[in-house]
Amino acid sequence: MLKQILISTNNNLSKLIDITTQDIEDIKEANHEALFERNQSKEKIVQEFIAQKNQIDTILLKRSESGSTLENMLNSEESNLFDEFKAKLQEFYEVHKRFSKMALLVTNFYNNFWV
Repeated sequence: MLKQILISTNNNLSKLIDITTQDIEDIKEANHEALFERNQSKEKIVQEFIAQKNQIDTILLKRSESGSTLENMLNSEESNLFDEFKAKLQEFYEVHKRFSKMALLVTNFYNNFWV
């Protein structure tokens, strides 16, 4: 079960990375309509990710009741998927940070422009 959740979570993170990268390009091109059109699908993926993360937490908490360390709780395939999860999460963090900075700059520009 954990394996399937990790696969699905990694796929959702990949989608979020791709969408956010496209959002960055659309901000650069002032293509605001395309950016706003993706918000609903992006929000749906974020909600799925949150639910999946909660499932992962629940499974790991149940497995930790035996007193095992994380390395001992996961088989090799789960461990590889968990490593991929951590890497994709870090990549999403970096991409989203870039997006947030750009969005803030644009917001500040428009706020100062109309004052």
